[in-house]
Amino acid sequence: MSLLLAAAPGSAEWGRAESAAAAALLPARAEISVIGRAPLLGLLAARDKASQPLAIGGGNFLATVVFDANWDSWFMLKPAGGVLGAGAWKETDLAAGAVYKYKDLELKLKETDGVVSIETAGGEKAEIVVNGLFDRLYNDSMKVTFGGIVTYAVFRNLEPLTEAEGSVTLRVGSDGLYYFSVTRDSLIAAAPRWLLAVNGVLYGLRVQEASLLFVSKPIEMSRSYFEAESSRPALFP
Repeated sequence: MSLLLAAAPGSAEWGRAESAAAAALLPARAEISVIGRAPLLGLLAARDKASQPLAIGGGNFLATVVFDANWDSWFMLKPAGGVLGAGAWKETDLAAGAVYKYKDLELKLKETDGVVSIETAGGEKAEIVVNGLFDRLYNDSMKVTFGGIVTYAVFRNLEPLTEAEGSVTLRVGSDGLYYFSVTRDSLIAAAPRWLLAVNGVLYGLRVQEASLLFVSKPIEMSRSYFEAESSRPALFP
């Protein structure tokens, strides 16, 4: 069995060099097949269902993680119910603490050893394990299996600061780690991005007509092609 796992290059951009390397694997006459699709709006609507509810200070919120262009994870807290008022903080910056304000409520946030503590001015406290947010994203998001072997959770991503839209693919490795990659919609509007190869077939993503397409294409396995993936410990089972 041949299995090549792939994501995006270290810069988190799918550039000319990577495209050329992937193209070198493809027979000239191979055709791209659409093997599945998911409406982007449907994936976006499902995002809140994979977030962790939080009730504190008389308000109801949702906690999750989002990713920037470098695939760094950001802790996000927003009011439940789809209203405006979200806040997002890079995980590495939360060690120094942050303040989230929503209406008349002020919350102090601080991350220590992968746990975000949230406290009101009156002393009410809550804690959220960030790795648990990854578990929710994996367990409660749409799944797609490529080649009958590798299963990914797929969910939408809105980059903090730039608000660039994209999709995240998240899998569990045999070592118990999560492996994830982030793909901006703009990078796959014209051509697919290949995630992995299984037994002579490439599998990847493409955005077209407001849908995320899952695509495949036969390849010659005479060369190996690997991309980098970011990893993170999983809390389950």
